[in-house]
Parts: sequence; C-alpha cells; structure tokens
Amino acid sequence: MNDPKFQQHGGAHAAEHPPHGPYWKRMHHSPFFWFAACFIMLAMVIYVTSNNLTVVPGKNVPSPLPALTP
Repeated sequence: MNDPKFQQHGGAHAAEHPPHGPYWKRMHHSPFFWFAACFIMLAMVIYVTSNNLTVVPGKNVPSPLPALTP
C-alpha cells in the first residue's frame, strides 16, 4: 500500500473542506446555469405566446377571407 497513487492527499486542511458532490447536484450554484435557464424560459414564453411564432413583428396581419355563402 505504499504505492503513491493510493496515498491520501491534502494533509491537515483536507478535513476542513467536505468533498464536493457530483457536478449535477451543485451546478445550480453557477451563474451560467441561471443565465441559460432564464433565456430558455424566455424563449419558451415567446414561442407559446406568439402562437408557434406565426406572428411576425412589423408585418400587417392579413384580413380574414369572407365566408362563402351557398
């Protein structure tokens, strides 16, 4: 067991810091995660409120066609 790859590293200060969990459990602490989450939510809101992006800004909405009478 004197193999260097099995030795403990860190010395006395290693006990002060608990080991970090996996990244997927702590990624919500990153500002990039919240930045991306806000833009994804904004994109979903725009998509839903624009009726699947059928409303084009700056263009006139065509008038509805008159109904055909038999």
